[in-house]
Amino acid sequence: MSMPTRRLVHLPAIAAITLGVALIAPAAASANEFPKGFEGYHTYAEVAAATKAVADAHPDIARRFSIGKSYQGRDIWAMKISDNVAIDEGEPEVLYEGLHHADEHMASEMTLKIMHWLVDGYGTDARITNIVNTREVWIIFEVNPDGAEADIANGRFHYWRKNRQPTPGTRYIGTDLNRNYGYRWGGGGRTSTNPAAITYRGPYAFSAPEARAVRDFLASRVVGGRQQIKLSISFHEAGRLVMWPYGYTMTDIPGDMTVSDHSALVRIGREMAARNGYRPEQASDLYITSGTTRDFLYGMYRTFSYTFEMSVVDYPDDSKIASETGRNKTAVLYLAERASCPLAVLGDVVRRARCGAFDDDLEVARGWAMNPDGTDTAGSGRFARANPVGTSSNGAKQLNVVPSGSKAFVTGAAAGASANANDLDGRTSLRSPELTLAATAGQRLFFRYVFAHGANSSSADKLVASIETSDGTRTPVLTLTGSATDVDGAWKYVYAPLDAWAGQTVRIHFEAVDGGANSLVEVEIDDVRVTRAS
Repeated sequence: MSMPTRRLVHLPAIAAITLGVALIAPAAASANEFPKGFEGYHTYAEVAAATKAVADAHPDIARRFSIGKSYQGRDIWAMKISDNVAIDEGEPEVLYEGLHHADEHMASEMTLKIMHWLVDGYGTDARITNIVNTREVWIIFEVNPDGAEADIANGRFHYWRKNRQPTPGTRYIGTDLNRNYGYRWGGGGRTSTNPAAITYRGPYAFSAPEARAVRDFLASRVVGGRQQIKLSISFHEAGRLVMWPYGYTMTDIPGDMTVSDHSALVRIGREMAARNGYRPEQASDLYITSGTTRDFLYGMYRTFSYTFEMSVVDYPDDSKIASETGRNKTAVLYLAERASCPLAVLGDVVRRARCGAFDDDLEVARGWAMNPDGTDTAGSGRFARANPVGTSSNGAKQLNVVPSGSKAFVTGAAAGASANANDLDGRTSLRSPELTLAATAGQRLFFRYVFAHGANSSSADKLVASIETSDGTRTPVLTLTGSATDVDGAWKYVYAPLDAWAGQTVRIHFEAVDGGANSLVEVEIDDVRVTRAS
């Protein structure tokens, strides 16, 4: 596709200087205060008190907890808001978080405002009540509490951005937390290897305890191998922007993103921008970044993640809090309402195909079990989720292009010295995590596959797709067998009716077998999904 022209955007002057020297004293143990004209902002102690008060007043729908400790030992406070808040109900989940950067205090105010919208509107506002009843909403109020306190030490601003962790072997303090996440950490753009720089990425990914705390919280929301948080916003300051992944590259749709995901990311981003008046753009339109929480969430989990740059200036006075947070209300609620299936914004055809009980493009790990019975015999060519290398023997056998993104389940991703060097020899199998089908007729299992073999194949070679019930019974819905015919690799697809299992909890099972003597067999699986009944 053609590349759009990108704008060159200059950071404010403050971003061009270094503020990492240990001349700024760490925040004192006692409470700090904002300067005159900014008293409406919340200090760390006030955030802690406000969130505790809400949780105490609304115990049925709000639960406050700490996701971990900052470098200086402060709790990183978070909250879950949902009906039946003490139960993990399996509802769609959404995350809002703020204050990765210590000097962006409006971001913390935004998270507090979201908390109040949800708890104060529950039971009185129909839209909010529906969100709380049908979603699990997570809020992380201040990812960087140490830096926030240091920034207002002694009642004045210090223009501090990073955390307060000393860099070993130097006299400098602080890592830019939004350059410290593990996905594409260490790339180019507005990130630095210089510990004096305000965009210092840290000595290694997740070197900062605050970034590790967010990472570990996100990992805790992986249930049955699948990330439950479908959408997120990270609040920053300034510029009034809505930004979607990726920030690490100028390419709109790189190999680690699918076309459909990109289309939906853009659609949702533009819809939110239409509601808050911000400018929508890909994150790298502003400037290239690497190691951000936004790119980590999408790249690692396929969470549709956004960055909001709030306000038009850094350090807006407290008279701007109400208007700057308030303009985001409908965008925040819109995002939560998309959490059941973000791809549904692409229309009814996509909604029916991609918003059923199961949808996996296999681009990230989502809980599949290899060799689930422990009975696989393949010495080579066992199923692996990988970007395959193409092989050829009297025509293409293993294809190096997959239908979506760059990865699929393949029997031996490498090419080797010959076409059958890494092909399947023996039996290999894989099984999906559990999925619960709707109690309606008309659902179908869809997947794409390649079943290629040489002329030395026989009926002992096969590909079988089955539905496995809770008692372990497997019922084949597709069986392909080899023959003494050369069959080149080609992506095909199948729709298999699931009416017999409507309302049941099942798994999808694939088995590939090379049962002949040194026959050439290649199998690839991609885009496994259950379509909606309507």
